[in-house]
Amino acid sequence: MSTSIIQDLSNLTTSLSLGLGIGLIILGLIGGILNILVFSRSNLRKTSCGIYFLVASISSIAFVLTGQIPRLATISSTSLLLTTFWYCQLRIYLTNSFGLLTRGLLVLTSLDRLLFCSLNVHIRTWCQTKIAIRMIIILILISFILPIHVLIYYELRLPSRSCRSDIAWIGTYDLSYQYIFVVILPSCLMGLFSLLLISHLRNQRIRLARKLRKRDKQLIWMLLSQILFYTIIHVPLPINMTYNRLTLDLEKSRERIAIENFFSFLINSEIVYIYFSTTFFLHTIVSPTFRQEFIQIWKIPIQRMIFHQTITRIRPMNPGTTIN
Repeated sequence: MSTSIIQDLSNLTTSLSLGLGIGLIILGLIGGILNILVFSRSNLRKTSCGIYFLVASISSIAFVLTGQIPRLATISSTSLLLTTFWYCQLRIYLTNSFGLLTRGLLVLTSLDRLLFCSLNVHIRTWCQTKIAIRMIIILILISFILPIHVLIYYELRLPSRSCRSDIAWIGTYDLSYQYIFVVILPSCLMGLFSLLLISHLRNQRIRLARKLRKRDKQLIWMLLSQILFYTIIHVPLPINMTYNRLTLDLEKSRERIAIENFFSFLINSEIVYIYFSTTFFLHTIVSPTFRQEFIQIWKIPIQRMIFHQTITRIRPMNPGTTIN
């Protein structure tokens, strides 16, 4: 019976890796590209918030691709990629870096909208595209430095296919890094900035309503909905991390280990990616301005196509033909 459960969970993990992995790649790639097209339009690109959303869309695509494609390529236990540097250190390093970058951009976007809604002119000057670009460059450097320990100390463990370090202080640093920079810091900062933003909008809604353009209001709603969605998707992550840490030294049966590994797989390898793959659809649902910009992308090419077809249907009159 125990062998049957373990085998069933193993087969289910393989099926979900294949099905969900392909689905997340398709949604993430298509949605990310459409996000880039929308946020690249001049109406949104002129704002610092739009710049943050644009770079976050690029980073989300990179996160999904570096996380899911190697996993799909190594579903077979005999895959040669399992023993390569790419599968172990580089894959985890890149997913950590792009994940940090995307989360950091969401935090910066929250701060940007909070400062933008201030009635103080000097505070609002921080919401400029040139400042946003500088902040993005700094964030990119931080995001690629913090998980550098993965490249240096991680090693691939077979046959478990786990990539980790057996050095004690690296394990402590890695756990602290996951808690602080993946769970606690982004969630707390986004939550704090969001609450301050909502409070600010309520207390000064009359005066701010006169200053905020429709586009800026829509960007704020897009941000708040994205933060809420991020929080919901990431709630299982700290719970799973805490549980695994508390039960690390317990003696467990093979069935329990298989069940725990299955749920860890769902949380860390699939559920977390849902946020990064579906932001385009969230923006489309929440924001009329986003939908209008998206329609405008296709409106001009479609009009040109129709115009071209109309012109080709009108054939010129033969010069030698006379009309009686």
